[in-house]
Amino acid sequence: MYSFTSNLDKKEYDQFVKNYSMASFMQEYNWANVKDNWKSFHCGLYRDQKLVGVCLVLVKNILKNLNVFYIPRGYLIDFTNLSDLKEMTINIKKLAKENKAYEIKIDPNFCIKQFSFKGEEIANNYAVDYEIKNNNLISLGYKFTGINKEIGKNLQPQYNMFAPLCDINSNILTEEEILKTYKSKFKYYIGSFHEKRGISFEITNDINKVKDLVDLLKQTEIKQNINLRNEEYFKKIMENYKETSYLVFGKIDLNKYIDFLKNNNSKEEELLEAKKLLKDHGNNIILSASLIILPANEKGIRTSEYLYAGNSLNLTKLRVSTGVVFEILKFSIKNNCHYCNLGGIDGNLNDHLTTFKEKFNGQVLEFAGEYDLPISKIYYPIKLFYPLLLKIYKKFK
Repeated sequence: MYSFTSNLDKKEYDQFVKNYSMASFMQEYNWANVKDNWKSFHCGLYRDQKLVGVCLVLVKNILKNLNVFYIPRGYLIDFTNLSDLKEMTINIKKLAKENKAYEIKIDPNFCIKQFSFKGEEIANNYAVDYEIKNNNLISLGYKFTGINKEIGKNLQPQYNMFAPLCDINSNILTEEEILKTYKSKFKYYIGSFHEKRGISFEITNDINKVKDLVDLLKQTEIKQNINLRNEEYFKKIMENYKETSYLVFGKIDLNKYIDFLKNNNSKEEELLEAKKLLKDHGNNIILSASLIILPANEKGIRTSEYLYAGNSLNLTKLRVSTGVVFEILKFSIKNNCHYCNLGGIDGNLNDHLTTFKEKFNGQVLEFAGEYDLPISKIYYPIKLFYPLLLKIYKKFK
């Protein structure tokens, strides 16, 4: 006997997430508060009065009376249980029809495969039972939209670089064991290298320091010619993930750095740069910052998320961003994480993000990608003509 609700109680929803393996922060209850420009539903499926699946549905209006149901990194359900998956699909489909959605789009939080930076497939925790999960979705009418290696083609990156924090038996490693996996040339820039040069690190959940992250992100925007999120967005995350979101900063004591340069016969231009920064900005300045979210699930595989890194355009040779990431990995270990998701990369493994992230003994996870479930007959013409329709709509609007 099944029953379904589209307005699941927060306490019950959160409890299910805690006991679910590999739950993404984008399927947590409060993600709807961050994405408050979307309509949302918190759905729950019961079998014999036991909660067996939940999902956060985001509803995006495309055109008048035309919506899309999007379930990021969901459902949270046993995809190998065809009966449960079928019942969830039936109910979400009914809800979609009631809300004039022409499709349901999901990008499940499971993987096709897990492999090394060199392309060698490795023992994994994420790609288990992929064929069963995929076949069950296809049998229920979901349509796989294909593999997209380029970032931006999917709503969520299909390829992510994960830093492993556990062995093949899922035993969490120590800091020393993690360091042993790094190349010696790379390890040189971790620890004493930064300490001697006056660099320190801070991990805080002080929401008032969001501005410091945003200031650095603006420099990243200039360097990479991209647009990132504003201060309000990051405050929303920290307000809604109070117990699991943290800011991580890499700072420098310029007076200490100047003393180091003087005592180590450094280049004159390095000393002049440091003195100018001291004059213009004072002794302590932030060179690197990021936002991380710890996992909500207490069982299964726990993965921390490294989000939105901002770096100063000054003193880049000090590689403070490397130290920030390592601090995040250490913090993740202390919080019993098996992996740290360093974020999306190009599936061809030839972009600058891949080059940086793979140094942390990175493993590439190829996620399942997007599945569409057509609701209306107009699904196919919209897929074909939507780019043109959107241009026309914007012009008239």
